[in-house]
Amino acid sequence: MTTTRPVSPWSAQYRQLSIGVVALVSVFGFEGVAVGTVMPVVARDLHSLSHYTLGFTSFGMAALAGMAFAGVWLDRVSLYRVVLATMSSLALGSLVIGFAHSLTVLVVGRALQGFSLGIDVVTMYVIVGRAYPEDVRPKALGMLAGAWVVPGLIGPALAGAMVQYWSWRSVFLAIPFVLVLPLTLLLPRIKELAPVTSHDTTPGHLKTFAVALLIAGLVCLQIATGKAGQWMWFEVSCGAFVSLVVVASSTRWLMPHGFLVARRGLPAVVALRGLVAAAYFSTEVYVPLALQNRGVSVALSGAVLGAACVFWFSGSAFQGSHRVHWSRQQFLQRGIALMILAILMLPLAVLHAPNATTAAIAASLIWACAAFGVGMIYPTLGVLLLESSTSHAADSASIQMADSLGVIVGTAITGALLTSASVTGSQNSAIFGQIWLITAFFGGVAWLASRRCQTTMV
Repeated sequence: MTTTRPVSPWSAQYRQLSIGVVALVSVFGFEGVAVGTVMPVVARDLHSLSHYTLGFTSFGMAALAGMAFAGVWLDRVSLYRVVLATMSSLALGSLVIGFAHSLTVLVVGRALQGFSLGIDVVTMYVIVGRAYPEDVRPKALGMLAGAWVVPGLIGPALAGAMVQYWSWRSVFLAIPFVLVLPLTLLLPRIKELAPVTSHDTTPGHLKTFAVALLIAGLVCLQIATGKAGQWMWFEVSCGAFVSLVVVASSTRWLMPHGFLVARRGLPAVVALRGLVAAAYFSTEVYVPLALQNRGVSVALSGAVLGAACVFWFSGSAFQGSHRVHWSRQQFLQRGIALMILAILMLPLAVLHAPNATTAAIAASLIWACAAFGVGMIYPTLGVLLLESSTSHAADSASIQMADSLGVIVGTAITGALLTSASVTGSQNSAIFGQIWLITAFFGGVAWLASRRCQTTMV
């Protein structure tokens, strides 16, 4: 008598684990959407609007450290301890931000949050690779995207209401309390998973050195781009170039060989994740700010991100459907094309709409299309990674580091334009159009890199 293998992460034997995973990812989802919504208010309250992107880049740099930590220590300590470290870092960072009265303290708190996210995203991929059979993985990865839907729907409105009736600080002080649910559900099931077996040959001390070198390069990049408007553009460009050379050299020990040139196969998969992240998130980070500059409320501008979460999940579910017979490369290229088109249309919606309400509605529809495209891309890359990986921990860390690296570099480069305009007093709505033209270029490079990925059928 043969038994039918379960084809869903919600089958009885996976249900509690899946609920726990979704609960933890949902907490990070709420934190991510809420920060995007309230950060303009935070920056103004702390008198640091000219350094608006620091709250995002400090988060991203610390996330890189967390990913490296997870990639090394998931092979040496139990998943239970790693997940517990994730929750502890997120709770502590949220408390630090909640009581912050200066930009410096805010950056420290965001770094702690970023460290926790770095651990989490690697750990979730390892759990999917080890706990679910191969034919369930596309749906399991889609499930991770689905975990952002509810936070995306209620997060912006809830964060906006908390800002309006209490304070932006309450958004962060609430995070430790909502961690209770995943703590209760996930940790008991994590103990049951077998130890990780790794074929990664890079010594841990070399990865630690490489991460330190990477972060040093990114810090220098942030400093150089943060001087836009004070230094000449030639000086800013030279500083940024040298910083990027340092960043590139560090990837020798952190990424698959051939990452920098997107060599066909696993290196191209990892590189593409970074390019897509640079295009999508370096665009999205400015959407609430651009809308609020048009007079859109905090809650309504955040709702644009909420709608994007829903369509991201829809794109993820679409790529996991057995009724869609596209190749993996087709999912990638069509998703990227949709994202690029949406980025190019954003200035028309946000900057040229006749009034604030129309701008918010148009931006919501356009950015939902971008999210649907990226929703197809991310799980597809995850499936390709797990299919070709010889070390789930190390390779999952690599693809997540590429993601954060793309966000940080993209945000730093585009942030130079915003910083320059703020310092010189020339900031106006047109600056966002220039920023989004740069992020559309990142998308074009991503489309070219997608041609080097595998072409296995769904």
